[in-house]
Amino acid sequence: MTEKKRTTNSNKNSKSGEKKNRNIKRTIIKIIGFLIIAFIVLALIGILLFAYYAWKAPAFTESKLQDPIPAKIYDKDGDLIKTIDNGQRREHVDLDEVPKNMKAAVLATEDNRFYDHGALDYKRLFGAVAKNFTGGFGSEGASTLTQQVVKRSFLTDQKSIARKAQEAYLSYRLEQEYSKDEIFEMYLNKIYYSDGVYGVKAAAKYYFDKDLKDLNLAEQAYLAGLPQVPNTYNIYDHPEAAESRKDTVLYLMEYHNRISKKEKEEAQDTSIEDNLVNRSSEERKVSEDNSTEEYDSYINFVKSELMNNKEFKGKNLGEVLNSGVKIYTNMDKDVQQTLQDRVNNGSYYKNEDQQVGASIVDSESGGLVAVSGGRNYKDVVDRNLATDAHPTGSSLKPFLAYGPAIENMNWATNHAIQDEESYQVDGVTFRNYDMEGHGEVKLYDALRQSFNIPALKTWQSTKENAGNDAPKQFANNVGLDYEGEIGPSEVLGGSSSEFSPTQLASAFAAIANGGEYNNAHSIKKVEKENGEVINYDHTSKKAMKNSTSYMLAEVLKGTFEAYGSAYGHNISGVNVGAKTGTGTYGNQTYQEYGLPDDAAKDVWMNGFTPKYSMSVWMGFNEVKQGGVNSFVGHEEQEYPQFLFEDVMSTISPRDGQDFTKPDSVNGDSKDSLSVAGHSDDNTTSKKPQGQGGSSSSNSNSNSDSSSDSNRNSSSND
Repeated sequence: MTEKKRTTNSNKNSKSGEKKNRNIKRTIIKIIGFLIIAFIVLALIGILLFAYYAWKAPAFTESKLQDPIPAKIYDKDGDLIKTIDNGQRREHVDLDEVPKNMKAAVLATEDNRFYDHGALDYKRLFGAVAKNFTGGFGSEGASTLTQQVVKRSFLTDQKSIARKAQEAYLSYRLEQEYSKDEIFEMYLNKIYYSDGVYGVKAAAKYYFDKDLKDLNLAEQAYLAGLPQVPNTYNIYDHPEAAESRKDTVLYLMEYHNRISKKEKEEAQDTSIEDNLVNRSSEERKVSEDNSTEEYDSYINFVKSELMNNKEFKGKNLGEVLNSGVKIYTNMDKDVQQTLQDRVNNGSYYKNEDQQVGASIVDSESGGLVAVSGGRNYKDVVDRNLATDAHPTGSSLKPFLAYGPAIENMNWATNHAIQDEESYQVDGVTFRNYDMEGHGEVKLYDALRQSFNIPALKTWQSTKENAGNDAPKQFANNVGLDYEGEIGPSEVLGGSSSEFSPTQLASAFAAIANGGEYNNAHSIKKVEKENGEVINYDHTSKKAMKNSTSYMLAEVLKGTFEAYGSAYGHNISGVNVGAKTGTGTYGNQTYQEYGLPDDAAKDVWMNGFTPKYSMSVWMGFNEVKQGGVNSFVGHEEQEYPQFLFEDVMSTISPRDGQDFTKPDSVNGDSKDSLSVAGHSDDNTTSKKPQGQGGSSSSNSNSNSDSSSDSNRNSSSND
């Protein structure tokens, strides 16, 4: 019985053990199954995450892989005036120009198995991963040269899983499309060597003033080790750390059997300070070349024009400027220097708030000769005051009133116009600058003295006799485009009559050269790094008859004669015509800021010779109480005329050249010219009158500002 009981208990224990074992096995299987599923899920998540990061990676473009080659800008004579390198020091080198030991030093230091592994070096990668677990993410890197090229071309130095995934993906792409030698060459040209130096060739020049082939082994080792932490190993700041880094690289070169022990020891005994170029802290600064600031306004214009060519469609400015292009321009560097010097240092300013913009174009071709975007202008600001639009005052009377009348109705320069003390158009009252009427006046005197009422009557007559859009079409022909209707206020410089000095310089050049309009253009041609030449076209068209342009030119020469609005600012020995412009404020502004009655907002001088056409605008960046930031009185309103006279008297040839009189014009006197074959029955022989009909004793105090009875801004002159 006892034996039977023992047997029964034994069987029970046996079954219980088996059941327990089965449970353990099931649990293990479940755990393994869970781990497998978890691994698969995590793997899928990892794959999807990698795919997502790869999808979000920057575009893989060839242009970003190429090391930047700064653009060079040349003047009209082909002389280099600026290299646009943002202060960086770069030189390109082909791999076959790099000495064997220089290559060996880089490979031993950065990626000894570069030619043996793929985009990633998994042997180094797994070792780095193990160290990252103990030291934290990013504590140990395993980047190959390929990965470093990718990072410098497309990514940032941020340490994140996303960046690493994108780096791996783009590195794979890079190795699929480029050879190892091509990637190595990219690396050697992209790597940073401190002090704004990029590329091993530039580094050799900067630190040792040597070609790569002339570096000794110690210098090669230093340059190979410097990029790991460039500022820390910069020999100028940390000479001991630099020597130590050199020795480390030499040790690695021997360790990887790339040099002998003897070579290592000899190089370690060679100081890298032996041939080091001594540089002051000022010489080491990474900044734009300030020695060419006088060209900055022009370079700003070049940049704006550069991208207008279809050859660069879809590219950005930085990409083009780093592609090694050579840009040949119309700049006359002597004229450019003169203009910017006078703008910076002239005595035509009331205070620091006063602003100025000026442009000079070649009268014959329209090529932009010089431009100033403002006082002490630097090409780091968004605004260029020579290309910004400003209210024009009376500057446009030749294009909205008298030019269209001569062009369409064959008016003579002594065509009679009845001036009045006040004149209403569309319910608004307009007056002359002197608040007086001058009776019957010639077109010649009305324009050169800048009377408002005759200009409005001329504009009205042209619309009635030549068509409602005749003034607008004439203005559009010289690049002064209006979208809507032109009203009386626009004729006198109202809100829609806002144009830049560059536009006005081009418009007046059409008067100077016989009626041919050429829009201001800075670029003649661009030569790409591969030698391909891209030519730049510009707008060129017949804008007016040669009779119209000549008659306008002769009338505007009278601006410098007695009673003219620029009297006293003529240039000895130079035939020059001009139109001034002065703009007033609205009545509310005068009241709000307590401005004097003779306070002006904008002042202009637009002058031209057979050689140059120059436009100057002056204004203020804000209105201040009492006229502090206004041009108060005639003398201050002459400021742009002084600048014009100063510059043009310096740059203009004294060759006696005059505007060419065409056969289509009859008459020998400026105030009695007519279109050949056409009679003008409405002419006058009345002598010119001074301001308010006064004698010549006050003829040098003319101003061409205007206002209506309410000082409405719509009637700015």
